[in-house]
Amino acid sequence: MCLFKVLLLLSSVVISVVGKDTCPSSAIASCPPSWQPWGGYCYRFTDEKADWNQSKLACQAIGGVMGVPYSPEENEFMMQMARKENITHFWIGCSDTEKEGTWVCEGQGKGEPFFNWSPGEPNNSHDNEDCVEIWLGRIGSMNDESCNKPFGAICGQRQATCLQRPIQPACGYQPHPAHHYCFATDGDGQLLSSCLLDHVIREFATKTNPYPGCAFSCMKESTCRSFNIKHNDQGHKICQLNNATRSEDPAKFQDVGTICNYAQECVG
Repeated sequence: MCLFKVLLLLSSVVISVVGKDTCPSSAIASCPPSWQPWGGYCYRFTDEKADWNQSKLACQAIGGVMGVPYSPEENEFMMQMARKENITHFWIGCSDTEKEGTWVCEGQGKGEPFFNWSPGEPNNSHDNEDCVEIWLGRIGSMNDESCNKPFGAICGQRQATCLQRPIQPACGYQPHPAHHYCFATDGDGQLLSSCLLDHVIREFATKTNPYPGCAFSCMKESTCRSFNIKHNDQGHKICQLNNATRSEDPAKFQDVGTICNYAQECVG
């Protein structure tokens, strides 16, 4: 039998499971399926073309914000992502709708945004170009454009801290690809006190540290897509297995008024 020791690093709420015999496991940063990792953040494009404001909402609906490049390298990464998906125009999270010429960016990161304007841009053509697109077909990459144009958008979110499950036969599991469980964090990397409601398929109480046990239970339950760890008024911890993720039902991902942490399976 494998004995597990749980190490909780308070600075980043990282959980590492260390096993006896052949049961190593590690805490890593990872991204949800269909998101691409870069520089501590995760990125993907919206599924549909839409105007700038609708694209901003579309990013929020899948758990992110409209992305912004903060360096030449990040700008190039976004362009490479677009090339791989045959995207030539896409929105980023910058606009000057409040004051012409004052670009305000509400992106996934911190610091000064990187602007790589095409020659002659921004020009506010027809006095109606208040949103920023990246256009791969021009020298430079950025252009101010009418916010009503239908483009895709790049979305970003901070990488979550993930718990990798043991997969060796010595632990009682059959070998198959490793899974990671990612805990939802805010923009500063702090664990969110929110959970997914109305999707619980099974729950159980635990007196010990709930994180490994809840992850292992989700792993073995074929319909489990995520889990909540809820603290009740008596100090007990309840593991709730869910049949959906927060991106599938964002309206049900809520602050429940007590300590409650949410995690879902993700890929690196």
